[in-house]
Parts: sequence; C-alpha cells; structure tokens
Amino acid sequence: MNTPGKAEAPPSRVERRKARTTRRLLEVALRVFSEKGIYWAKVEDITELSDLGKGTFYKYFDSKETIIRVLLEEGLGELLTKTEKAVRNASSDSKILSAAITARVDFFLDYPDYLLLFHQVRGMMQLDVDVAKEFRDVYDAHLRRLAQLVRPAMGAGGTGNARDVATAIAAYTSGLLTYYVLFEGSDGIKRRRNYFLLVLHQSLRALVKSANGSRDFSRINLH
Repeated sequence: MNTPGKAEAPPSRVERRKARTTRRLLEVALRVFSEKGIYWAKVEDITELSDLGKGTFYKYFDSKETIIRVLLEEGLGELLTKTEKAVRNASSDSKILSAAITARVDFFLDYPDYLLLFHQVRGMMQLDVDVAKEFRDVYDAHLRRLAQLVRPAMGAGGTGNARDVATAIAAYTSGLLTYYVLFEGSDGIKRRRNYFLLVLHQSLRALVKSANGSRDFSRINLH
C-alpha cells in the first residue's frame, strides 16, 4: 500500500507577515512609480507611503531597481497568463491574433499603472547601465513566449517571423494605450475600448500580411 506523502505545512506567522510586507511594498511601489516616475521616485517615497522604515525595505529588496524588476516580472507574467488563456480559448488558429490583442488591451485597461511602468522601463532599457540588461532579458523572455503563442496564426505556409509579429503586438498595444492614458487618463480610455481594438486589429492585419509576403492573409480573423 502506498503511503500518502506528507502534507505541506502551512506558512508560519513569520512567513505570512513577510509575504504581506513584500506585497505591500510592491503595491505601493507600483503606485509611486506611476505617479512620480521610476527616475524621480525614491525609496523614501515608497517606505513613507507604506508606513515602513527604509531598513525594512532593504530587507526585502536590494535597491529601487530590484523592486522595479520584480514588478516588471510580475506584470509581464500576469499579462502573459491572460494572453495564454485567451489564445487557448480561441476557436481557431485564424482567431489567435484577435484573442491576443484583446487580452492585452483589456489587461492594460484594468491595470493602467502597469502600462505606465512598462513604458518607463522600455526607456531605461536604452541606457548604458547594468540594470538595463536585466530588464531586456525579462522583456526578451516575454516576447519569445508571445511569439510561440501567435506562431500558429501565421499558417503552415507563412513565411513571416512570429517574433516580429509578437514584438509588434506588444509595441502597438502598449504604445497606443500609453499615449491615450497620458492625455485622457485611465478612466477616459476605458470608454474607447472598441476603438482601440479596431485600430490595433487593422494595423496588425497589414503587418502580418506584409510579413507573409504575397500570401493571402484575408482569412485571418482579427475581429
């Protein structure tokens, strides 16, 4: 008779407290970076709003750049999870791009602070600093997985590069929405969801058709 494995012990009080503190710092940091920007926000801004000491912050994160990287990993991870779910639920390969675009638009409409964080991190990635490589590695992993998800939409005979399409989906979606958030606010853009989807679908349709050369891409459903 097989003996059942020992049940995993529940987290201790100390572990639960650490988890709450970590989550509190991450949530406040995301808010601070959205309001003040990653370049100008200070660790003191995060700890003051969290009602925690600087010493506590440095017990959990080595630096401001470290907490930015963790937020980037979490945000892109959640975005990818929602994109994967949408792609799995697509009724056919021809509707994968539509599903991916819609999932990403809805994510950013629900979490505009992540939209602004990603926008700022992409700017930092262009700088000649050590942390820029870490950020690029996180983004690169995200784009590689997104390329795998959209590859079936290119078709068996397609000659296009799925990585190029994945990069375009990421850039078009976040770029368009970022500008509207900056000028209209996060509440204003929610009322224009259908407009964003239409514009993005049309743009990606043209891109994928071009990427696949002369192949007829009219059957790909982006609506």
